[in-house]
Amino acid sequence: MAVSAERRADFTSWCRDELFTPEIRQATGLINRYCDLQLAGVYRDLGLGAILREPKKAADIAAELGFVDTASITLRDALRRLGERTGAVKVEGEPLDETFTHVEDPSDPADEIADVRAQVAALGADFTAATDFIDFGRESFVKSLKDDPDYMDKLLSGRMKEFAELWHRATNADPLQDLHGAMGARVLETILDGGTVLEIGGGTGNGARHLFGRLAEHGNLDKVGKYIFTDISMRFVLASKHEFGKKYPSVDWGWKFFDLNKGFAEQKIEPASVDVIYAVNAAHVAKDIVGFLKGCHEALRPGGHVVFAERIRMSQYEMAPREFTLNLSIYHRSAPQKADYRPMHCYLHPDNWHAVMDKAGFSSCDVLPDVDGLKTEFPDQYAAVVVAQK
Repeated sequence: MAVSAERRADFTSWCRDELFTPEIRQATGLINRYCDLQLAGVYRDLGLGAILREPKKAADIAAELGFVDTASITLRDALRRLGERTGAVKVEGEPLDETFTHVEDPSDPADEIADVRAQVAALGADFTAATDFIDFGRESFVKSLKDDPDYMDKLLSGRMKEFAELWHRATNADPLQDLHGAMGARVLETILDGGTVLEIGGGTGNGARHLFGRLAEHGNLDKVGKYIFTDISMRFVLASKHEFGKKYPSVDWGWKFFDLNKGFAEQKIEPASVDVIYAVNAAHVAKDIVGFLKGCHEALRPGGHVVFAERIRMSQYEMAPREFTLNLSIYHRSAPQKADYRPMHCYLHPDNWHAVMDKAGFSSCDVLPDVDGLKTEFPDQYAAVVVAQK
């Protein structure tokens, strides 16, 4: 096993008793409701009640609205979630090939949206990063799927300076998102032993910030021999270099552009050259997830680990609230594997993670915490750390 039974139990207890606070649990439920309400708003905005008087597939709806072809993925997931959770739409057919039929117009959600937003704000100002991100998705829905298809990708890659604060808050300040960095750091600290760490998709620095904060707090900075921070955005790489290089000058840092949808060798990551490959909410965007993991396997030294802090799907065909906005990104929605081990784009179910790690040649795989064991106490729990060993 990559993780001992004792460490698995300890991590699960920490999540249950310390990390998943009452505020986190309440906010998770509220954000789920907020997503449903904003989806109802989009349904009304687009006049989908009239469009769906007769059963239609998502591709037909996208064409009728004049949206780009891949917008069918966005509409499909949104309508499935709306139908399953509100009954406004009848959903029929095989998963990912459904037809949708109008049942009833959702009530105007404006008043309840304001009420839920206020409840989220009452939990703390940082929690509003989640509602702000969903609000931005609704405001940008048509623009991203019709008028300017690259719009959301420019935001996510840091190419739009005016929205840098929005994205930074969505990936760092939001406590529901920040969970991933905290969870990844706790697991990674137990694995590190002075080797080389390659962080994939470091983004705005959530992973490194949590990891080095934790290591410094425990006097364990020497557990990292070399840390190579990478991202597809050089803006993010340079910003992280400025922040972390200055704050932790004793660390042997490396800074690189890296696209996880390209080969490791062609990006000068040599075989058997690193001890840990780390990622916080990044690995799921690999278009060929098994191919990417095979690249990770080759880059690792014998006995090395991948540690991925991930948003997981608790059902195979679940749309996460965060995907209200992320599904407006071509990059996000164009990472479908279309295989039995990865039926949906991007986020994976725990069973899918076990399957793809096995196909990539890893000797063991664990998904922490015990998500099934936590269901009765926190049914909306969605954050996990995937650990696999070469």
